[in-house]
Amino acid sequence: MKQLLFILILTLGFDAQDTRKENSIIHDEGLVIVEYNAPFNLKNSYEGFSSLSNVNKSKINIENNPTERKEMKIRNVPTLILFLDNKEVNRWTAGLDMKIHTPVSEIQKSINQF
Repeated sequence: MKQLLFILILTLGFDAQDTRKENSIIHDEGLVIVEYNAPFNLKNSYEGFSSLSNVNKSKINIENNPTERKEMKIRNVPTLILFLDNKEVNRWTAGLDMKIHTPVSEIQKSINQF
């Protein structure tokens, strides 16, 4: 029983470390854009995300990061949030069809302002 409990504690500890590693880019200085999404909606990931330039990029699975989802008030997926020095400066959220319809050029324009 003690061994089972020990293994369970170790497993939970590694999951927490993985989550911190995934979230660490948000806390970088400078310009960062993060796509929040969930596994059930990966087919609707923002298509232009990889083509955005002059910005650090990160993707966060909200199912693995419920605290982050709550803190950032993620209600729709996908959601893109642009951070400048750890402060949110812009946000784009999916509509009822669970897709973001904002053109890449509009998001890039927002990035280029900084």
